[in-house]
Amino acid sequence: MNARLSSLTHEDREPRQGSRSAGPERKAAHSVQFYKDDSVLLEDLNGFIGAALAIGNSAVVVATRVHREGLSRLLNAQGIDVNLAAKQGRYIALDAYETLSKFMVNDLPDETLFTKLIGSVISLATAAAQNDAPAAVFGEMVALLWQDGKVEGAIRLEELWNNLAKAHSFHLRCAYPMSSFNRAELSEPFLRVCEAHSLVVPSEGHSILKSDQERLQGIADLEQKLEVLRGEVALRDSEERFRHLVEAVRDYAIFMLDTDGRVSTWNQGAERIKGYKASEIIGEHFSRFYPEEDVQSGKPQNELEIAVREGRVEDEGWRVRKDGSKFWATVVISAMHDDDGNLIGFSKVTKDNTERMLVLKSLRDSRRELHDSEDSLRRLSVHLLRTQDEERRRIGRDLHDSLGQTLSVLKMKLDSLAGSIGLNVKDPRNQNIAACANLTEDCIKEVRTIAYLLYPPMLEEMGLKSAISWYVDGFSKRSGIQTTFDAPGDFGRLPRHVETAIFRVLQESLTNAHRHSGSEVAHVRLFSDGGTSILEVIDEGKGMPAQYSVESNHAGMHALGVGLRGMEERMRQLGGQLELLSSPRGTKVIASVPTEAPAISAASAD
Repeated sequence: MNARLSSLTHEDREPRQGSRSAGPERKAAHSVQFYKDDSVLLEDLNGFIGAALAIGNSAVVVATRVHREGLSRLLNAQGIDVNLAAKQGRYIALDAYETLSKFMVNDLPDETLFTKLIGSVISLATAAAQNDAPAAVFGEMVALLWQDGKVEGAIRLEELWNNLAKAHSFHLRCAYPMSSFNRAELSEPFLRVCEAHSLVVPSEGHSILKSDQERLQGIADLEQKLEVLRGEVALRDSEERFRHLVEAVRDYAIFMLDTDGRVSTWNQGAERIKGYKASEIIGEHFSRFYPEEDVQSGKPQNELEIAVREGRVEDEGWRVRKDGSKFWATVVISAMHDDDGNLIGFSKVTKDNTERMLVLKSLRDSRRELHDSEDSLRRLSVHLLRTQDEERRRIGRDLHDSLGQTLSVLKMKLDSLAGSIGLNVKDPRNQNIAACANLTEDCIKEVRTIAYLLYPPMLEEMGLKSAISWYVDGFSKRSGIQTTFDAPGDFGRLPRHVETAIFRVLQESLTNAHRHSGSEVAHVRLFSDGGTSILEVIDEGKGMPAQYSVESNHAGMHALGVGLRGMEERMRQLGGQLELLSSPRGTKVIASVPTEAPAISAASAD
């Protein structure tokens, strides 16, 4: 038995040597130990539990894994076969966390569950003992509750142990680390813990005489108060270290203001950023850091009022150094209150973000320039589209009205010449004239087709629905792609600029399907959805690479070429959008534009 255990009273040692013959009416010993170091606790438990096992008595240990394993090593080291005792049922070791979870209800131990669980364990242990003696029990569950902030639960569990002792024969040792009692508000609960035990074992270095119980509790109480004092000293040391840390910070101005806004502390960062030494600025009002226009507007006082009302205030703006130069500051002012809620001052943290602000300003300027450039490009694009449409209209009309008419006259002349020669088809002259007439007829058809494709008169005369129907028929014949067109019967006329834009999207979409898709079919739908007119062009070809399958993605569109960029630009200028959906099963182009889309005026294009 070690020296610390030899200091215990005879009554405390009795759990290891006594027997049940001492009388069941005798109250079981319930001691509590306060320790600073785990090694001291394990040494004491080694003597307490080891003495019981050595003479054939039983022991129950409810502890954390670390303490269970540490105790087993010490017991085995002094020649006690823990495994053998466990097989005999004389040594039962339980995990404190797991055991605690089995009888806790709403953060308090349930007496019925506790009594049933722990009572059965103690009964098994005492029944296996070689001697008719109380079991030696160590319980760490109360300490776990205390450390978890469940003070009332810990005290209640101590009481349940005492109640259990009325029906079962055992001697109990509880233990608490002294670090759990380092706050002054725990003094009263600490005394309640002491009162729940028949013996108090204070931390290391004290002799214990049970006959002088009040003295022992006084020693433990003084030791607890010493821990409180040590905690307060540690807090002051921590605050002092924190003060030195704040004073050493150079990247931030960190200082305190009194309730009137006058500087009361000053760190190196404040001196570096603002240029004042502590002796020059302490006692001065913090408004001197603000530009004159801010002072005149009452901004400094307004920020203090916001901090009082909302707890803190953040601000960015120009501040003034001692030499009069300005810097861009990010500032946080926080109101500070005492324990009673009274305002005692303000903390102020300032960061010089001038360089960051200048970078952001440069970035904003660059974005503005880019935006202006994009606007210029957009206006240029509108101008080009408008010019393109006008040029198509002009060329189409010239082909139809000039070249088309000339070819028609030529055809009439050839026909007349053929009639004047006669009907002798074997005549070489007649054959040549007939061939020329046929070629002229083909030219007339081709010129008419080109003219209509450039700017179909039907689009102006009959509207979008009729123009698409005509175009789809011609496309099917020219391309060999079977193309269908579906539109509701009541689909009416749209503003001229909207019809033109949608028709151009149709042309470009079917041209791309013919050139790239490899599809044998195409489907065109024209319909309205609310106030939006929608054109869908769908093929069943091989689709496009995945990176080009986009929905209103300008980068993806631009990767596809001038035609699709023009389609997208037309839709965007009208407040609509162009969607391009592609997969290995085909491609869908969806053009949607508000029915009442704004016209692209010459002014907007120039």
